[in-house]
Formats: sequence, C-alpha cells, structure tokens
Amino acid sequence: MTAAKSGLQAKTPDALYIGFVDSLLVDTRGLVMTLAGTIFASGVVSFVVASPIEWGFTGLIALAGAVRLRYMIKHARSRPSESVDAARKWERSYVIGATIFMALLGLWTTAVFWETEDGFSRLMATLTTISCAFGIWTRSFAIAKGTNAQLLVAFLPLSAAFAVAGGNYPLLIAIVLIPIFLWIKNSSTKLRETFLGEVAARREAATLAGQLDTALNNMSHGLCMIDRDGKVIVANEQVLRIFALRSEDVEVGADMRAILRRLVRNDVVARGEVERLSQALFRGGEGADLVIPLETKDRRAIEITVHRMKDEGAVVVIQDVTERRNAERAIDRMARFDSVTDLPNRRCFEEQLAITLKACRQAQDRVTVLFLDLDDFKQVNDSLGHTRGDKLLVAIAERLQALVRPTDLVARWGGDEFAILQRPVADDQQTALLAEQIIREVSRPVFVDGYEVIVGVSIGSASAPQDGVTPDIILSNADMALYAAKSDGRRTWRAFEKSMDAKIQIRRLIELDLRAAVTNESIEVYYQPIVEVANRKISSFEALARWNHPVRGRMSPAEFIPIVEELGLMEELGASVLRRACLACAAWPGEVSVSVNLSSTQFRSGKIEQTVLDALAAANLSPDRLELEITESTLLDDRGSTRNALEALRLRGVRISLDDFGTGYSSLSYLLTFPLDRIKIDRSFTIGLGVHERASILVESVARMSKQLGMSVLVEGVETEAQMRFIEGLGTIAEAQGFLFSPAVPETEAKKMLAASGARRRVAAA
Repeated sequence: MTAAKSGLQAKTPDALYIGFVDSLLVDTRGLVMTLAGTIFASGVVSFVVASPIEWGFTGLIALAGAVRLRYMIKHARSRPSESVDAARKWERSYVIGATIFMALLGLWTTAVFWETEDGFSRLMATLTTISCAFGIWTRSFAIAKGTNAQLLVAFLPLSAAFAVAGGNYPLLIAIVLIPIFLWIKNSSTKLRETFLGEVAARREAATLAGQLDTALNNMSHGLCMIDRDGKVIVANEQVLRIFALRSEDVEVGADMRAILRRLVRNDVVARGEVERLSQALFRGGEGADLVIPLETKDRRAIEITVHRMKDEGAVVVIQDVTERRNAERAIDRMARFDSVTDLPNRRCFEEQLAITLKACRQAQDRVTVLFLDLDDFKQVNDSLGHTRGDKLLVAIAERLQALVRPTDLVARWGGDEFAILQRPVADDQQTALLAEQIIREVSRPVFVDGYEVIVGVSIGSASAPQDGVTPDIILSNADMALYAAKSDGRRTWRAFEKSMDAKIQIRRLIELDLRAAVTNESIEVYYQPIVEVANRKISSFEALARWNHPVRGRMSPAEFIPIVEELGLMEELGASVLRRACLACAAWPGEVSVSVNLSSTQFRSGKIEQTVLDALAAANLSPDRLELEITESTLLDDRGSTRNALEALRLRGVRISLDDFGTGYSSLSYLLTFPLDRIKIDRSFTIGLGVHERASILVESVARMSKQLGMSVLVEGVETEAQMRFIEGLGTIAEAQGFLFSPAVPETEAKKMLAASGARRRVAAA
C-alpha cells in the first residue's frame, strides 16, 4: 500500500477493502430513504417559504440524489469490483457525490435562514442537515475518505446560517455545532478502529483455525476428541481415511458409540475389537494413556491411544502401523527362519522343542530329535561354489519336508546340518523308518545348474523322556549320537546310547589335544627310506606324520589324520610337515630327495602351489628334490584347479607321484590324464608277490606299462627278501619301500642311515 491510498485501504487487506466498498455502495435502500426524507423536508420548507430559491434547492437536492442512486445501482450490477483500482474509483465517485449532496444541504439551510425568520422552516432545515451529517458517522467505518470534507461542507454553511439569524443563534455554533462535529468525527474514527480491530481479530482467528484445520488434516495420525458424553468435538480427515468413514459420519456432535457400531456394520473392524476400544473410551478412568491395538478385517494393524481428560472427555490418536507391524514380522522371521532354505532356524527349533517337551510331559507323549549332517558337502561348496551349495541345501530341505508329517518340524541347524523334531513318536521303529528314508532320499543325485551332485547324510537321534527331559540334554545326546554315526563310517543312523557319552568325551579330549599338537607342531615328522632296486641305495625318504599322545601313547596316522581333516586343520598340518620335510632334505646329500603326502583337502583352498613354493624357498631346496604324493581321492575331487596346481608345480621341477595305486576303481585313466612322474603300487599287492600268480601278473603288467609311459614304479610294503628278489627279477621296478629296509624313523636316525650308507659306498669304491 502507498500513502496515496485511502485510510481504510492502508489498514486493511485488499480483499477486505474491496468488500467494504462494495457493501457500502450496494445499500440503495438507505440512500432512497435518505433522499425521500430530505426531499420531503425541502419541499415542505419551500412550500412554507414560497420562494423560488428554495424550490430550486429542492430540485438540485433531488437531482443529486437521483445521480447518486443511479451510480449505486450501476455499481451493484458490476459487483464485485475487479481490483483495488476499480474499488478505489468507485469509492472516489461515492465520496464526491456524498460531499456534493452534503454541500447542497448546507447551502439550502443557509438559504432558509437568509430568506425567512419562520422558526419551523429554520428548525426543519437545521434538523435535516444535522441528521444527514450524523449519517456520515454510520458510513465512515467503511469509507474514511472524505469524512472531514463532508462535515465541513455541512457545518460551515450551517454555521453561516446561524450567523445570519443573529441574536443568540451564533452561540449555538460553539455550544452545539462544534461538539457535534467533533463527536461525529471521533465516534466515526473509534467505530472504524473498533470494527477493523474486530475484523482483524476474526480474520486472524479464521486464519489460525484454517491453519489448525490444515495441520490436523495433514497429520499422519488420525486425531479425534470427544466430550464427556461421547460426542465428537473434532476429528481430522485421517480418521475418515483409516476407517473408511464419510465426513457426515464424524461431524461435530456425532455420537462416538454410533460411529463404533457403524464400523462393525461396515465390516471394517470385528465386534470384539470394537468392544475393547469402547471399554477404554467409556469405562476407563483418568490415568495413564491406554494403547489399544486393533486388527481390521482387511489385515491392517491400527494402534489407538486413548488419553482420558478429567471430566472433559478424551483425546484419541489413531495410527496405521501396518508397515511397522509388517517390518517387525519380517525382522522376527529373519531372526527365526533361515534365509536360504526358508526353514525354521536353530533359535526357532529350540523354542519349539521347549514348548513341545513341556506339552509332552503333561500328555505323557514321546518326542524325538534327529540331527542330520550332510556328508561331503564341503566339497560341493569348494568345487561348485557357495551359490550352488545353497541351491543343494534348498533341494535337500524340500526332500526332508516331504518325508515328515505335518506335526513334525524340520529346521536348518546351521551350515550343512539340519534338525527334525518328531512329535509325537509311537516307538523306536517310527524314528528308524524315518531315518532310513532320509538316508535314502538325501543320497539320490541332485541336479544343480546342470551338475549332478551326490551327498550323503549321517543321523543321530535322542528321545524324551528316556534320553532326557530338558532341551539341552536332548540336543546334547542327539549330537553325541550324530557323532557316533559319523565315526561309524557316515551315511548311517545311530540312536543315543548311554555308553556314547564316555566315548564322546574321550574323542573330544583327543580333539582338544590334537588342536594343540597341530598348533605347537607337537606332531613329529618321521622318515621312511626309499631304496633303488638295482643297488639298494637310499634315493629318497617319505615324510610321515607321527603323534605321541600324552595319555594314549603313540597313535596311528589312520586314527588321527581323519580327525585332523574333520577339524579343518589339514591345511595347517600339511604345510607344517611340508616345511619341516624340506628343511630336513636340505641337510641331506644332494642326490637324496624327500617325498611328502598331500591330502585332497589341501587343494580346496587354492593355496597349495604357494605353500609348496614357500616351503622350498624357506629351506633353499631345489624343486627337483621334492616329490608330492597324491591319492586317488585327490584326483576324484579334481575341480580343474587341482590339475592346474599340479601342472604348475611340475613345470617348476617338482615331481608328482600317485600313492596307493590299484586300490581305486579307475586308476588306469589317471595315468593318461594327470601329470605323474611315479606310481606307488599299494602294499596289498606286494603281499602276494611270488606267492599269488594274479598279484604277480598285475604288478608286472602295471610296472611294464608305466615304464613305457615314462613313469617310474615304486612298490610299497616290501617286508621279505623273497618279495625283493621277485621285484629285482622283473627289471621294470625302479624303487622299493618297506620294513625290509627300515620303518619310519626320526630325522636324526635318517641322518645316521645316510651317513652309514655313504660309508659303505666309500668302502666299496676303495
């Protein structure tokens, strides 16, 4: 707003200013009554005075009134004003017309006092002018512009009229007119300010109410307030949206009980849910807030918080917590179910076991827990990758679920282990039948991304109440039974027996001692000589692991090596044996080499090549003095990387030999497909040399074939001179090994053997 604008416009918003102007100018009825009264009074005075001047004023007053009336009618037809400028134009025209009209009245009054001394005529003219002046007060609250001008053009001629009258009339100017003038002006100003203040307050209240209404309707929560009688005071739009209600259903004054009944009729909320909410709303006393969870018919979760006010009703906050509920359920499912197989996990299984045991104690039923461990699963992960391993687990899980009853529970315990809860169980035969079915079904081939995968399963079981009545005892006993099944050769089932406890404890103590022995390198490396058949000179030593248990004494490698593999320590132990063997060989004469056995598990990490190179570098040993012995299990477990590692080591000069040849079902194929330098014929064939014709023919044939393929042949397990003479007679076997020459001995004894052999050679040469 600028200073040039009217006082009203300067203090009021544009929209309000336009409304004031339009409302004032549309009041044609008031103008008609004013004109009628004024013309009547002027006509009466003109008739009494009988003066052409008075009749002339009467005509001018009527003309001015007619022009003003026409103007106002024209404005009424064009309402509302298009803009502030248009309203200002209408206001200016109105003020000019009103000022001219008041000026005519003032001049008419002066003319009456000039032409006649008739008291009636003078009184009539004075009252008419003053009455119209009072009208300025009633109109000035809307339009302040021109108020002073209208008062001046009315009262200055009136004052002049009193002066013309002479006598005591001029005193009336000071006594009557001036106070009237000031009262009209001040009163109109005060009325305008009061009115504008009230308008501003109402506008502010309306603005706040609108803002509050906007805030309420844009809340994410529903909000409803009811009085002590259960009548709705306020409710936002979220309440309508959450409960699918119409605005007229929750209008101010609506009965909350009727609204709750409507929710039931509309099939939004079940009756039982509504009754719980109704009790919180109308029967609860003042106190802490009440939180009432509701479930709608369309599976939405609603949380209602009721805050009761003392003797003033209640405030109800309504929140749709469906997403939060679903998220909590998802989190709970993640915590209780396996993400790979979608089976219950260990935590869920233990919870269900505890519940089942409690129920079965009361019903005197029997339940059984079966622990399942997949055999050879690690090889699948190592050879095909964890993704395909997960797919195999999914397939196994589906087979297990197809075998159990609806009352049973299948869970993934972790890794490649599963657990089954049979509830209830009639007898041992029922568990035995299920275990046999599981072993048979799991052993069937599984096709994963085009690969045929075959795994087995070992099972241990324990039953309540005979094997225990608490979850911990049942699980522990089932675990011991599983351990026994794996010790029996795997792919079998064992039920818990009390004697297992002592065996398992012993086995676990051995495992603890074995872990410490591997870590501390307490497992010794012994060396068994390998001699040349032609001259019986020591050409090499085979490095063999030996463990002297602190309690059980010396243990065979056949006893502790499988445990090392099960514990996942074979890579660590193998690296230690390889490193110590290379160090020992470095101290021997240059023509003597060392042979070290490698387990198939050492190839699975993909680090075997680097491990061998590190051992050679640490001992500063030439690669051609190291021979690595592998078994058919390593070749069966070939994943491409095994072959690549062997070829890379062979290119560096390391020799590769196949141990225990002849014990597998497809040994001959490996002679063509793998990079081999030597074949070691197993001791099971050596026993029959010279005694059993078939054994002799087989050894002779393999030796001749291998020599033709460029591979040397070594015969293991030579224990008698007769066996050695037969080997010498063949002429195709390069080396021999066995107790005939020496058992495996410590490194110090190996050095003595080499020293003695060297002395004999020197004597023979002399």
